[in-house]
Amino acid sequence: MLDRLRALWAERPAVVAAAVIAPVAFFLTLLILFLVVGNGQQSPQQDVVAEQQASEQQADEAQTSTTQEATVVVDTSSDDAQQQEAVEAEQETTSAADEEEAVQQTSESQDAESEQTSSQQADESEDSQAEEEASPQTVAGFTVEPLEQALAEEIDEDALRHGTDGMEGGILPIDNGVVVSSNAEQRTTWELLVPSASLKSAIVRVGRTSTGAMGSPDNPYVIGWLDSSAEPGAVGNLLLAGHRDFEDKDGNVGTGVCWELVNTVVGDQMIVRDNENEIYYIYTVTEAATVDPKDRSSRKYLRNSDERIITLITCEGSFNAETHQYSHRRVVVGVLAAVASPDA
Repeated sequence: MLDRLRALWAERPAVVAAAVIAPVAFFLTLLILFLVVGNGQQSPQQDVVAEQQASEQQADEAQTSTTQEATVVVDTSSDDAQQQEAVEAEQETTSAADEEEAVQQTSESQDAESEQTSSQQADESEDSQAEEEASPQTVAGFTVEPLEQALAEEIDEDALRHGTDGMEGGILPIDNGVVVSSNAEQRTTWELLVPSASLKSAIVRVGRTSTGAMGSPDNPYVIGWLDSSAEPGAVGNLLLAGHRDFEDKDGNVGTGVCWELVNTVVGDQMIVRDNENEIYYIYTVTEAATVDPKDRSSRKYLRNSDERIITLITCEGSFNAETHQYSHRRVVVGVLAAVASPDA
């Protein structure tokens, strides 16, 4: 066969060369193709390994990036510091605003509670006042009545012609039982009204004479109250005295506040008005008598009492021009029967 090839080579070298070269070229071509395809396509296992390596590489890169970012966050560069300060300032401002708002809300709440408390107290005060107004007032152990209900008849004060407010002062000489009674400290807020005697007069304080007797006022137009006796409405004997007539320091003669007391009889009313409190102490006359002051039995009218009584004394009988004294006394006694007020 070799001889034939040699012969063929000698005869046709081109054909022999082609026949030899062609398979070699084909083999080389296949080898090249195999190498190319083998490099371009990896096995599934290689793909998994490659993907795992790629994933691990990405995780490393992410961790590195996170570490770098974390490092940047805590970096104290000027821009980040300013930004951090701004954030902190904003937080402080917000906190301060929240605190101020909380304080304001607390203050408003306290104001509301205070206003509510004040309103409740005002309501309670009004309720208490209403209860006090609704409940009957008691004075001197008596329930205060409406004045028109307690009076026996309506009083026309303009018709009560005997007596004044005492502003004339002391016009009588200080002798014969008259004591100083027109000074400011002797004034009271009381008035005596006796409709049956046409009497309406201020009441002033009087003391005792040098002999211990009850004094009479230095103004003939007012009623004297012995300031050691009971006060109006109180338990005891309210001792009062007034002039029937008079002769003043200048020798003028006139009628006094008790000029018509002789007309007052049992059953009539004597009224002491407290102008400061608008309270009327209404006494009913239980005795009206003429007594001799020299008679020891007449002293009973000057004694104290366990009741709430009033005793009004004036002169009566014959007049002694030399001694300027009357022979007898007119005594009117009353017992407290009611306490009244125009507003009751």
